[in-house]
Order: sequence, then structure tokens, then C-alpha cells
Amino acid sequence: MERASGIGASSGVVMAAAVVVRHAAVAPEHVLATDKAAELQKADEAIASVREGLSRIEPGNDDERSMLSVSMGYLEDPEYIALIHANINDLSYTAGWAVEAASERYSSILEGMGNEYFRERAGDIRNVEMSILAALEGVSGSIELSKPAILVVDYLSPSELIALPRGNVLGIASDRGGLTSHIAILARTANIPAVMGLGDFSSKVSDGMTVALDGVEGTVVADPDRKTGARFRRLISDSRRYDKELREGAGEPAVTADGKRIHLMSNIAGPQGIDAAIESGSEGIGLYRTEFLALGKDFFASESKEEEFYIDAAKRMAPYGPVTFRTFDFGGDKLTEWMDVNEENPILGWRAVRFCMERRDIFAHQLAAILKASAYADDVRLMFPMISGIEELKSVLAFFDEVKAICRSKGIPFNEDMKIGTMIEVPSAAICADILADYVDFMSIGTNDLIQYTLAVDRGNDKISYLYRPLHPAVLRLIKHVVDCAKEKGVTVSMCGEMAGTPEYLPLLIGMGFDELSMANHSILVAKRRMKMLDSIGCTRLVNHVLSLSDASSIEDVLKEFNAEYGKA
Repeated sequence: MERASGIGASSGVVMAAAVVVRHAAVAPEHVLATDKAAELQKADEAIASVREGLSRIEPGNDDERSMLSVSMGYLEDPEYIALIHANINDLSYTAGWAVEAASERYSSILEGMGNEYFRERAGDIRNVEMSILAALEGVSGSIELSKPAILVVDYLSPSELIALPRGNVLGIASDRGGLTSHIAILARTANIPAVMGLGDFSSKVSDGMTVALDGVEGTVVADPDRKTGARFRRLISDSRRYDKELREGAGEPAVTADGKRIHLMSNIAGPQGIDAAIESGSEGIGLYRTEFLALGKDFFASESKEEEFYIDAAKRMAPYGPVTFRTFDFGGDKLTEWMDVNEENPILGWRAVRFCMERRDIFAHQLAAILKASAYADDVRLMFPMISGIEELKSVLAFFDEVKAICRSKGIPFNEDMKIGTMIEVPSAAICADILADYVDFMSIGTNDLIQYTLAVDRGNDKISYLYRPLHPAVLRLIKHVVDCAKEKGVTVSMCGEMAGTPEYLPLLIGMGFDELSMANHSILVAKRRMKMLDSIGCTRLVNHVLSLSDASSIEDVLKEFNAEYGKA
């Protein structure tokens, strides 16, 4: 029996036969090229081969689509390709050496940024590099998985996972990777139990060996003994019964034990997320991340392409609830090849409406496309990200009025009463929520950015991650202030950050008085079940109590006790 511990990256328990994948080391020789033209041709043909392979993969959801777009983006990045060419032309590197050197330059920059997110993105570049090197060597980059099994791997690229038959991947045990890696994200989206960062576990397992995997605890056991196997079978049985109970509640409204109604909606990043939203019993799309659509190379190829995405979403969700399109949040960690920026701190830089108000050609077309979509459903909504204050909001709204005037002059039908909202993710916006509320129909709190901006903590930085506390008194007071301002002004208030989809925080959000919560599709069923165990009066008392406390640790302890008393989802 071989046991290993890692990072529980996607919850779930599974026990099955293993399929072991250890990638052959492809290390190019560092020798000078004798024929530069031939090496250039080899490099271009290898890149084209990998690109063609990716284009044949059919993504199953919005996350898979965006992951493929990232990989494809590197393969189509003119600077990356130009650097490979320069390594051959100027330094006389062979094709493999040129690819290795160019990739190393890109990845070293990202790894040096001291941020877990960017370190994981450096891993994406290395995955692309290995695919190109494998193509140069004529090595197949595909994995065969003809029957259900647990994948035990040294590493796994997003394209490899997406290309596999979805029903055959029962679990993933990976030597490399972390909580924010693309594989972890894809596993969570597909509800595949996964444990990452297992060191050299794959070298100790052979094909067909039984492996037990716990994605909650972050443990894997190869060739488990009878006692361990029995324990895992009990865990699996409990997990299946729990999942069945969750599914049975998909069609029910989200109501507390004393009748408090909160609308639970979905966060999605593309059309593939709509079916999953409907299956989960979602009451609408609370956050449609439109910038992920534009990561695809053909998005801006024709003006009708963008409109099709928005109209499709409006039509498909019309029977279930609203669709809230957040305008492009380019910048930050979502830089595109045509932004042409090089910022020391992109998270606080030229992004979202700041970018859109300078690239008004792109912004105007998006606004017009969303206006057109509003004619196809009763409740299409528009939301602006990264608003820092009233001047910025007024400027954006004035430009939106200009676009509406153009649409009217062209006879384009749209909903004149379409609801307009703003994200509250900048502390200045939260503090001035009472002012912003006079100009919008709804406000949606994006806790991911609001927390890190309020606490001046990059949650991806390992050295200070302990300071990232969603329950910090300053964060909770800001959130409560926004809710109170919205209620006073008669404006709908929602939350679309990660806090909304965390079951442990649900009592606080109920007690604060949110009208709507928007979260990942898989979180909706858990939230519905959790709400049944809570009453709004008790949750309100809880909020009043925690807001009187002075530190995050005390609040965490009180909330933990409350959840223990009222049960878990």
C-alpha cells in the first residue's frame, strides 16, 4: 500500500483502476543549426501541427473553451513566434532549442512575479512548449483512455484532459499542479475528484493498480489494504447518496426554513455554461463574463458573431430568469494580444471600463450587441465592472446613451427599460454605494477583487496569503454598507464573487439581506439545500453579532459554531 498527500483540488471520493501517464522527457540538443531555413520550417510545421490538434478538440463547457483559447493564444502569439524565429535566425539555434529558449523566457517572467496565479500560467506556457517539442520529435501528444479509470499523471495539460472521453475520467492524481491550475479548475467544473501536487506518486503506481482518491482530504492510496478499501467504499456510498439528494432539489426555489426567498443564479463564461445552469436549477445568469468569449480568435471576425452569443443566451435563459452581461473586463489577468500593454501591476491598471472607454470602437459594438439581445427576452441586464466612483459611472452611462441613440436612429429594436447595474469591487465604490445607487437598477458585489483591494493582499502570493481573510471586519462592514445603501435606495443587491458560492458564508449573506446570489453552477444545489436549514431571523442576529467583533479570527470562530449548530449542507 502506497499513500500520498497533496492538495485537494476538486472534491469527491473515488476508487478504481489506475491508468498511469508519465510523459517522455523531450529535451532538445543545444547544438547550432547548420540549415536555418530548414529549422524555421520545422518549428513552423510543429506549431501548426499542435494548433491543428487543438482546433479538433471540442470543448464541453465554457471553462474548457477558455482553457483551449489560452493555449491557442500562445501558439498564435506573434511575439512568441517571432522570438522562436529570432533564436534560429540570430542565434543559430535548432528548432527545438529555439522553442525551449523562447518558452523559458516567457515562463521565467511570470514565475518571477511572486504570484501563484502567474506561476500557474507559466505552467501553461511549458505545456505548450512540451507539445511543440513532442511534435518536433514526432511523438503523439494524446492520451488513450478507453475505459473508466483514475488518471495518475506526472502532469496533465488542459488540452489532454479536454480531449479525453469525459465519462472515462473518474479521478485525477497529479504529481504537479495546484489549486489554481487549469487542470484543477477543469476538474471542479466537471465534478472530477482531483488531488494535485503529489510529488513523485505516479512513479510508484502501475497501470491497473487500484487507487483510492479523496479530493476533499487531498489523499491518495495505491493498492489499498482491506480496511482502507472498506473505508473508501463507505465514503463513496455516502457521497452518491448526497449527490442524489442534491439533484432532487434542483427544481425547488431557494427558500430558508422561515420562508425568506433569495434568487440563486449562475456565473458563466460562455454558451456552454447555459445548459449546466439550467440543470442546476439556476434562476438566471447573474454574471456572464463576456471577455472570455473574446479570447477566441474568431470572436471579432465579423460583427454578427458577438451578437449571436448574446442573443443565444437571452433566448435560452428567457424561461428561467435574467441574463446579466458584464461588459468586457479585459486587462488584469486577462490580457489579449491586441491590448499591447506591459504593466507592472495589471490588476490595478488599464482594465475593464478603463480599457473600454479608450477603445470605444470595441465597447460601442458590445453595447449595441447587448441592446439587440435585449429585444429577445424580458430580462436582459447590463453590468459595468471596475467602477471606482460616480464620475466614471456617469461617463460610461453617457457613452451608453450615445450608443442607444445610434441604435434608435438605425431602427434597431431594443428594450428601452433594460436594467443597468454596476459591480462593486473597488473599496471607493463600496464606500460611495449610496451615491452610485441613484444611477443604477442593481449593484453586484464582486468579492474576489473587493477583498484583495480592501486588505491590500494578493491572495495568490504564498507569503501573504494568510492575510486574505474574507471575514475580516473591514470586508464584512463594507459588504453590509453596500447592502444597506441598496435597500435604502430601492435597488436590487447581489453578490457574484466566490463568497456567494461558499456554503459556510451563506448564513451571513442571508442575514445581511441579499436579494440575489450568483455562483458557479455546481454550488447552486448545495446552497439550496443549505438554505432549508437556516432561518433568516437567526442569520440576522448572527450578522449583528459578528459586526460587533474586532478581528477575523473571532468572526471565523463564531461562524464555525453557528454552522455546527445549524448543520451543514
